[in-house]
Amino acid sequence: MDEIFIAIGLIIIAGLVAIELKITSAIFEIVAGFIAANFFNFSSAEVINVLADFGILALMFFAGLEIDFDVLKKNAKSSMVVGSASFLSPFLAVYLITRHLLDFSYEQALLTGIALSTTSIAIVYPMLLRSKERLDDTGRKILAAAMVVDLLSMIALSLLFSDLTILAIGFIVAFAVFSYFVPSLGKKIFSHYKGNAVEFEFKIILFLILGVGIAGEAIGIETVLLAFILGVITSSVIVGHIKLWDKLRGITFGFLAPIFFFKVGTAVNLATLYENTILISLFVIICFISKYIGTYIATKKYMPEQASYIATIFNSRLSLGIVAATVGYELNIFHEGVYASIIGAVILSSLIASVLTKRICKA
Repeated sequence: MDEIFIAIGLIIIAGLVAIELKITSAIFEIVAGFIAANFFNFSSAEVINVLADFGILALMFFAGLEIDFDVLKKNAKSSMVVGSASFLSPFLAVYLITRHLLDFSYEQALLTGIALSTTSIAIVYPMLLRSKERLDDTGRKILAAAMVVDLLSMIALSLLFSDLTILAIGFIVAFAVFSYFVPSLGKKIFSHYKGNAVEFEFKIILFLILGVGIAGEAIGIETVLLAFILGVITSSVIVGHIKLWDKLRGITFGFLAPIFFFKVGTAVNLATLYENTILISLFVIICFISKYIGTYIATKKYMPEQASYIATIFNSRLSLGIVAATVGYELNIFHEGVYASIIGAVILSSLIASVLTKRICKA
């Protein structure tokens, strides 16, 4: 019971600090978990583990919801060029260095490259909206490019962790059929039960998220991928229901995601961080500079005046980068030192991007 109160207290403090410093709360929630594990002798309670597992599914589901294909279609060429460059430049740089200079295994190098190449829409979107009520054309182009980075990250993860057994293929076929009927059927159901007292549409979404998690575990498909795909195929239904969107956002970022980020922090040991300071610094330098250069060059053609801003803001790689690192750690692809180094690099690069973005905006 003491562990639960420690977790709650530190997560609340992390939220307050984030609000005061105007930096994404996920960073401080990870730091809160780190403090709990290293200074409070925190031993994770079962309820924390269960909520954290559900939190990563909800987080990936919401990442899928933010993929707006209408925005992608309107800005197809620029978003594909900028998004592809923003993903591939750090991915290739990190992969080549970890594989050939640091002697990582093929799987370790690939997953490290993916984790350090992501861009978090959850951070980019509010930064774009800062001091605005809605996105202008330039903002929509930037958001579309960030969506492409997200999609490429998830495609890369799915290719790396695909285990195509007969059962998995059958489930994929069934899932594809389900996705075909979701938009039309979902709109009818949600319209009929909209605003009811028992929150029926809200229950449906939560049980669908839980269902793909259980199904993924049973058939050997990575659950975060299924949650992301579920978010993509239901986005056209949910986005049109503002109250439902707000409820899902509230429970995801106000309750479930903070517990997941807190748990991530508890897996990072102070001594391990100290021992891997050089590796963390190397990761930050490689991923930040390569992503900046690749994004800047690609953006210069389509949005020349915004090139420096976009190259900086796209280094906010928090959510998906941590998810990729966590998947690798749980599957024993990464040992504790590499995992801690990736988490440290993801946090530091996101902090650097946040500070530099503020300076660029003020200039």
